Amino acid sequence: MGAARQALAKGLMVQGADPAAVLAAVSRSGLPSLGGESIRLEQHPRRQELLRLTTPMTWLGTRGARREGFDALGYAIDMVATAARQAGGMLTAPGLSLGGSAVPLDGDTHWLETADPVEQEVLCNLLRRHSPLLIAIAGRGSFVRGGRRDRIGSRWLADSHEHLAARFLASVTERHLYRVQAELRRRDGISHLDRMDVAPLMGNGSVLVRCLDAQTSLAETLAHVLLLSALALRARSMVKEGRREGPVSQRLLEENRARAISDGLRAGMVEDKRPRERERERERDRDRGRREHQVRDAPPDERKIPARQAVRALLDDLVPEFSRLDATPEEILPLLCLVELPGGQPLRAQDLLTRSAGNGQALPEAVRTALTDSRPGGLLLDAVLAEYPGSGQLMLNVWREALESGLSLRARRDHDRPPARSGSRPDQRRRGRAGDRRGRPAGPSKGGKQQ
Repeated sequence: MGAARQALAKGLMVQGADPAAVLAAVSRSGLPSLGGESIRLEQHPRRQELLRLTTPMTWLGTRGARREGFDALGYAIDMVATAARQAGGMLTAPGLSLGGSAVPLDGDTHWLETADPVEQEVLCNLLRRHSPLLIAIAGRGSFVRGGRRDRIGSRWLADSHEHLAARFLASVTERHLYRVQAELRRRDGISHLDRMDVAPLMGNGSVLVRCLDAQTSLAETLAHVLLLSALALRARSMVKEGRREGPVSQRLLEENRARAISDGLRAGMVEDKRPRERERERERDRDRGRREHQVRDAPPDERKIPARQAVRALLDDLVPEFSRLDATPEEILPLLCLVELPGGQPLRAQDLLTRSAGNGQALPEAVRTALTDSRPGGLLLDAVLAEYPGSGQLMLNVWREALESGLSLRARRDHDRPPARSGSRPDQRRRGRAGDRRGRPAGPSKGGKQQ
């Protein structure tokens, strides 16, 4: 099975210059092409100071393809930065102010291509289940030079009135999606599916993901592309094996989503403690003729786990898919920096920019370098190896071994676990199950003879 084709709209912002003039200058120069099609630069439909670089649908299933694609994207961003400087302004990421006033926020939009409607349905529901973790991974607060640090999980989603939590889709047929639209219109006053965090696109068989904040470095965007590609590969495997993604309680999903937006990786995610038991109850009630939605809306038996722990478990679970994508630990380093660093505190590219501003360094140049550096890991790789020379390299080596083996940490533990000794007490008990506790043969039953 191959990886799905993907497209990306990278959010950018121009400060101190007319964005229309920057757009015209870049259009005259011509942006690089990718896969035979040119990268497009457009203005945000409602916020004219925001720009978006949109790539065509491209296959990014190998290291070489990702290197080629992100080299072209980095070159295109550098062209926009040069045009902004020539116009007397600066290029930054949305929500990243190099002056002293707040600036608008935006997100990075992703599209994932699917092979058929069944895969589109499974991928939508799989991304829906993990959408709170995706928000916690990609969310960031706004940055204003000289201002107080914003510790919110996702400032963009917290201030947005155009985002809804994704709904479970039992089907992606036009008739079913029409019913979903009618329900959104009745309950939320919105009749467009593309207002959800994850939405199917009718006609072209793609899945829209619009819950990831615009990143301040190209390395983080590459890591998010790999994460979404791994989830798409997982959905393709599920379809091949005849499995589907079951429903998650909408109340539970929206609660976790709100926690991720508010607290990010500091949040405590609520999960169902007994999903198998609830599934058995659902099957029993279905056999009795009860309606399914009455069981699905029942309050789950819940417990909380830290968001960092849930993200760590997700990354470990996706090791087989990362391995099929020929991913390197440097490419997913921005994800590892959220959960694997020795200090226990997540490290993002925006934190490095904050340090540059505190040290009196040239912040505009640091921002431009982060946005245009297409190396796997980028500035985060340099910072990790400098701050954690021993443990940082050990972390990379451990994940390199895992990616080469294609086995998750749990699978590697089971694989390396020594077999049980033949003379151990558990084996004796199993062999003597018909006898007494010491494993001696049982006596004759009533009315029978001892053999």
